[in-house]
Amino acid sequence: MGGMQFNPLQKDALKEIGNICAGNAATALSQLLQKKIDINVPEVFFLPIEDVPKIVGQDKLVVGLVIRILGDIPSVIVLVFDQQDAVKLAALMLNKPIVAGKVITELDRSALKEVGIILANSYLNALTVFVQWGLVPTVPEVIEDMAEAMVDYLLIQISDISPYALLIKSEFTEQTTKVNGNFFLIPNPQGLELLIKATEV
Repeated sequence: MGGMQFNPLQKDALKEIGNICAGNAATALSQLLQKKIDINVPEVFFLPIEDVPKIVGQDKLVVGLVIRILGDIPSVIVLVFDQQDAVKLAALMLNKPIVAGKVITELDRSALKEVGIILANSYLNALTVFVQWGLVPTVPEVIEDMAEAMVDYLLIQISDISPYALLIKSEFTEQTTKVNGNFFLIPNPQGLELLIKATEV
């Protein structure tokens, strides 16, 4: 994959940013659901947007939560889950049993939108510590499609974004459930430059 190259200190800084973002998100979800949620971050890196399908699985049906970010640095957040992981996450939110092979309902979509807002706010609050941005998320749009088609949609709809995305791979774990997800922050070119500079401080 053609990700951007960083020195060891910058890589450590990116991982630390990812861990702090995940910690904020885990706390927020735990408080909302009144059950312990842990979020582990095994990988954090920059990569070209075109490489996103390689990460999430080109031939997989995925659910993407697309959240436009308003404020100092207009950006886009995309939370991508395998379709069945999205079903698990919605079931956790709705406090319902997980049903294997279940299709996503409108109620599930509403629950996932709520997750999207919580996660976006949590990650953005952590990011502002590093880059001093004022950022406000909008209501998520839920897209259910093949990963490659979803990326094509993003590239068509969003013309002023950076060609690179910050990826924070995430593993959500609860006592009986594990959900894998991918958090992508796609800043505009100015925001990308500021985020890279933040890793140098």
